[in-house]
Amino acid sequence: MAQTKLHNYTVQEKLNKMDVDVIDLTLTTSAGTLANNDVISSAIEIPNAVSVNGGSGIIQSIMLFNEDDSVESPALEILIAQDNTAIGSVDAAVSMQEGVMVTNLLGAFTVSNWSVGIPSDNQWACKSNIGIAVKADDDTTSLYMHVINRSGGNYTPSSNTALKCRIGIVKD
Repeated sequence: MAQTKLHNYTVQEKLNKMDVDVIDLTLTTSAGTLANNDVISSAIEIPNAVSVNGGSGIIQSIMLFNEDDSVESPALEILIAQDNTAIGSVDAAVSMQEGVMVTNLLGAFTVSNWSVGIPSDNQWACKSNIGIAVKADDDTTSLYMHVINRSGGNYTPSSNTALKCRIGIVKD
């Protein structure tokens, strides 16, 4: 069981120690057709997601950018994990090893509220107030992200770098 150390810092020290960060990532994927429930991106590193090795934080928001000119706006399930254990191959159905969910996954949420830009060759979606508590492995400050197509249909990105994200995180 984790031990909470309430009295290590004064209130002022604790507030001064907290940091808010915005981290940009490219969700590398296949440029082929990705069916419903296919892995879009797997084990994408979120570097420096927490302040110290084994540190914790709260993922507060995510903004997705789809630079694809086909105006597809898929519902995407985002999984946040402690390590880079794959959840399956990109462009194939999710296939996690037994026990991975319990030991590795920290949280999941779906983003589906896409808006189309002008000109209509890009889209964005935002999920705020996520509030997932996260903790990195003892020897790293990184977390990992997996993305799954949950749209009920196909998603065909125009390139393997068309999908990007911006994560807002409060670091402890």
